[in-house]
Amino acid sequence: MYWCSAVSNSPSLELAIEDVTKEIIKKLDGKSPDLGFIFISSHHSSDYESINEKIKSKIPFKTIVGCSASGVIGEGKEFEYLPGISLSAGSLPNVNCTPFHFTQNELPNPDQSPESWKEITNSEEENPKTIVLFPDPFSVRTEYVLDGLDFAYPNTKIIGALASGGSKPGQNALFINDKTYTNGCAGLLISGNFELDVLVAQSCRPIGEPMIVTRANNNVINELNNDLPIVAIKKLYDNLPEDEKYVMNNALQIGILMDRLGSIDDEITYMIRNISSIDKETGSITIGETITEGQIVQFHLRDSSAAQEELKKMLSEYESKNGEIIKSTLMFSSVGRGKYLLGESHHDINLYKNFIDDKSPITGFFSNGEISPIGDRTYLHGYTSSFAIFKESN
Repeated sequence: MYWCSAVSNSPSLELAIEDVTKEIIKKLDGKSPDLGFIFISSHHSSDYESINEKIKSKIPFKTIVGCSASGVIGEGKEFEYLPGISLSAGSLPNVNCTPFHFTQNELPNPDQSPESWKEITNSEEENPKTIVLFPDPFSVRTEYVLDGLDFAYPNTKIIGALASGGSKPGQNALFINDKTYTNGCAGLLISGNFELDVLVAQSCRPIGEPMIVTRANNNVINELNNDLPIVAIKKLYDNLPEDEKYVMNNALQIGILMDRLGSIDDEITYMIRNISSIDKETGSITIGETITEGQIVQFHLRDSSAAQEELKKMLSEYESKNGEIIKSTLMFSSVGRGKYLLGESHHDINLYKNFIDDKSPITGFFSNGEISPIGDRTYLHGYTSSFAIFKESN
């Protein structure tokens, strides 16, 4: 398994394509380009239809997939809201790649079988290592897709991110081989001789203590530890330093423990969701996720220092198992993260290189939502940076 990548921030599409393809050809050094990932900023939107044709005329990829972006990531750089093309290439013996595309109308009904969901991936593979998804947020219900694919492929890691760069339906682009789509979801099923690790940094830190949801209805929490949620929030607020009270007023989140068989004493992994509203009359809170009685939650704060410290901790604790060698990384970062949240450019990619690996290629983009597993399910996240780390098996 061999991977390489290139990035260009030239405002000229022709020069950008020339830059990245020339660099990839040089690095491949005669190796077969089995798979390519391509991410292109919306500055080049007038040429979306011809992008893959222009690239494949120079590099004969067997399979190439990708999408539009508000900014691209590659070669140690994060080009936020700037012109950019990021391209990676993999020479992948003993690895099978099956691209697919579907629209919302083609998806199975909730009561249909796992086989119905497998049909949309155009593959007979029973247990692929990973599925990579690039949905258009204006035309596909991504969380519905994730529930269906988790149902069909319970042992598969599903990763990806929402296409970005467009501000209304029809403005995003999805790339699969010689075709460009403006709606639906582009995807890739990958199986074979490799390993995959997934890391997710959610930009938050916990405050207070874990609590049990004792009364709830759909996405409304009515009681926490047999008391009103608004009471718990007030207690937290009163005990915070003055500088953190400002953060809490603007960036209070809730984390939901994702190991459904876990307890408060287990190692805790939370999925972070927005608090949509606080009802002062009933004392309840509405959150951006369905919740059930008995689940464990904890309030969180999202701010720059929390985002930096969480990512540092996660990366410093990561170890590649069994001596497996990292070959490539896909990085998907929220458009609400980057310089906007962290106050500096290239923050996350530099930390990754410093802590994990500064030799293998990193390719990705700034997205409208990041897809990655937490616990035993796959979720659509916001404000995260996620890393899909491809490794060579021993």
